[in-house]
Amino acid sequence: MRIAWFTHRYHPCLGGAETYGRAMVRRFVASGHSVDVFTSDAHDLRYYTDPSRRRVDAPAVSNVDGAVVHRFPVKHLPLQRYAGRLLSYVPHWRTQCRVASYMPIIPGLGKIRGDYDAVFGVGFPFTLFSYAALQTARAADAPLILTPFLHLSTPGDPVNRTYTRPHQIRLLSEADVIVSPTPNASEVVAGWGVPRDRLLTLPMAIERAEVTGGDGATLRGRYGVGPGPVVGQLGALDPNKGTPDVIRAVDRINRDRPEAVTLLLAGSATPEFDAFLDRDDWRSRPWLKQLGPILPEDVPSFYDAIDVFAMPSRTDSFGIVYLEAWANGKPVIAARAGGVPEVVIHGEAGLLVEFGDISALERSISKLLDDRAYAARLGEAGRALVERGYDWDHRFATLNARVETAIGARSGRLAASA
Repeated sequence: MRIAWFTHRYHPCLGGAETYGRAMVRRFVASGHSVDVFTSDAHDLRYYTDPSRRRVDAPAVSNVDGAVVHRFPVKHLPLQRYAGRLLSYVPHWRTQCRVASYMPIIPGLGKIRGDYDAVFGVGFPFTLFSYAALQTARAADAPLILTPFLHLSTPGDPVNRTYTRPHQIRLLSEADVIVSPTPNASEVVAGWGVPRDRLLTLPMAIERAEVTGGDGATLRGRYGVGPGPVVGQLGALDPNKGTPDVIRAVDRINRDRPEAVTLLLAGSATPEFDAFLDRDDWRSRPWLKQLGPILPEDVPSFYDAIDVFAMPSRTDSFGIVYLEAWANGKPVIAARAGGVPEVVIHGEAGLLVEFGDISALERSISKLLDDRAYAARLGEAGRALVERGYDWDHRFATLNARVETAIGARSGRLAASA
């Protein structure tokens, strides 16, 4: 089988869609299939519209895990964001799939053609990539498999609106298979009129060997962290991820606590988060350690170094990082938003708070730091949960079977119409 995989970023970039993509591509290659990955050269998503942000320092074409990865350079133009926003109002769904204030300009991406048996598109709201996948699939008469990772949040929330626009729904209706990480996300897509036989609910998973077995003491020493309690967050540092809320909650805790709680933040900071830090001079707090993007090999040590993982995000369709924390036996705190409540069950392997409720977040962090036996029970329950079923091999087997069915169905329709 020859496969085309379109995605907004790829390894070494870290993120849920990136983890899913690499896990599936690796297994397609290991099963003897040929995979071409088509992606951007952006390391930081803000690089799409801001050339001062970080890009991937890698060749335009390289081999990653046996797949051929094509990194298309992002082009930057004056007034790009304003032009993109203006064009996004054009009443033409195909145009809206390709332009927006946050969308990159990537010449040539939509011209990929080849004798592909299946074409994948991953990651909304950057529909430029999934629309390019649609064009490639139609030219090859191949099935289109979309994994949008809809960050549905709360109905009426601005984040929800970013993932539920008419052109996005129309694009999903063109797919032969739509992969959703939670049952609720599948139900939402079905509510848009997409036939249920096109939907595949596929929970995410982790590569346990790649996120466990770290040396937390060494990482603590590297960043000057003492022996006291540590709260951590790994991923994009952004208000929508609840990062400022965690900072405010830890700040409140440290006002009355004789032994300060250290907060470790690992990941790329967005401009909005940087503005938050500068506004109230948070960078001067000795207990706040901003590590920046860490290498994949340092991820296990990050989890080993912390006592509690806190990411009360409103923009996660699943939250693979919670699985990673659980694999290390760490309790998690998340927000009751998006697909996360279907993953983190309150009181079983973690705690849930309302997004933006700093007082509830403060109480939850304090509870887990003060009652170490309770925290350990939640962490071990999470570890057991991960070990029972969050395995990429099982997920791949399910996806592969569905793809083969889609290929057979499309071939049958083409033969019948010939």
